[in-house]
Amino acid sequence: MTIRGHRDVTAEAVGAYYDQITEFIDGDLGGSFHVGYWAGLPYGTPVQEAAQRMTALMIDKLAVRPGQRVLDVGCGTGRPALELARSTGAEVVGVNVSRRQLDLAERNAAEAGLTERVRFEFADATDLPYPAESFDGVWLFESLFHMPDQAKVLRQLAEVLRPGGRLVIADLVQLVPLTEEQNQELRETWALNSIAAIHPLVSYPALLAESGLELVESLDITEDSLRGTFRGLQAEHDAYVAANGELPEEADAGVDNGWAKLAVTPEIGYAVVVAGKPSPTVGG
Repeated sequence: MTIRGHRDVTAEAVGAYYDQITEFIDGDLGGSFHVGYWAGLPYGTPVQEAAQRMTALMIDKLAVRPGQRVLDVGCGTGRPALELARSTGAEVVGVNVSRRQLDLAERNAAEAGLTERVRFEFADATDLPYPAESFDGVWLFESLFHMPDQAKVLRQLAEVLRPGGRLVIADLVQLVPLTEEQNQELRETWALNSIAAIHPLVSYPALLAESGLELVESLDITEDSLRGTFRGLQAEHDAYVAANGELPEEADAGVDNGWAKLAVTPEIGYAVVVAGKPSPTVGG
C-alpha cells in the first residue's frame, strides 16, 4: 500500500519549503540536495564525497552520450546537473519550483562555465512546457515523493522522453507496509518535508508500465544511502561538537528536519529505479 503523506502538498508548498531550508542544508551535502552512496567507502569518509558518488551512480544508470538532452526534474541548486553535463557532454535542462534554488543553480552554472549546455527553468512536473519526445534522458533525484499525483508525472515524463531513452529515479520507497500507528507517528515528518507519497518498491514495475515505460533495473540501496548518510552526518556532527562544544544553530536545524527519523524507520528505504521507453516495433 502506498504511503499517503501530507495531504496539502502543492508545488507552491514545495517551492516555499526549499526556499526556506536551502541555506540550512547546503553545506552538509556540498550543495547536492540528496543522500550519499556509501557502498565500499571506509568509515569516516566525508558525507560530501558520498553525495558525489550518488551523483556518479545516477549518471552511470542514465547512460547518456555527448550531444544528447536530459531533463532534471527537481534540480535543486544544480550541482548534479552540472556534473552530468561535465562528465557526459550532454545538454541538461533543470526544472524546479523553488525560485531560491534556481537562482543558486544559475549562479553555479555560470561559475562552472556551463551556461551554454545547462539551463534552469521554473516549471511544475505536473505541467511540463516541453514537446513530446524532446529528451533522451530524464531523472528525478529525490523529487518524486513531493508529488501527489505521481502517475500523472510519470506519464508526462514518458511523453517527453524519446523512444529508447531512459528515466532514472532515486527516491524514498516503502520496503514493507507501515502500521497505522507508525504512519501517525510520521505525520509531522510528512508535513515538515512536504512528502506527498512514497510507493512500495515492488509496485514500480506496474507504476511504470501504466506510464508506457519498462522497468530496466531496481536497486535497493537503503543501507548504503539513507542509513549511511545519517550515520555519516551524525559522526561529523559529533566530531564538530567534540571540538567546538555545540553545533551552529543553522546546522542543527538542517539535520533535524525529520529525515533522521526516516533513516531509523526500517520500513522506509531508498532505491534507484531505472526505466526505459520502448522503441516502436518495426512494421508495427
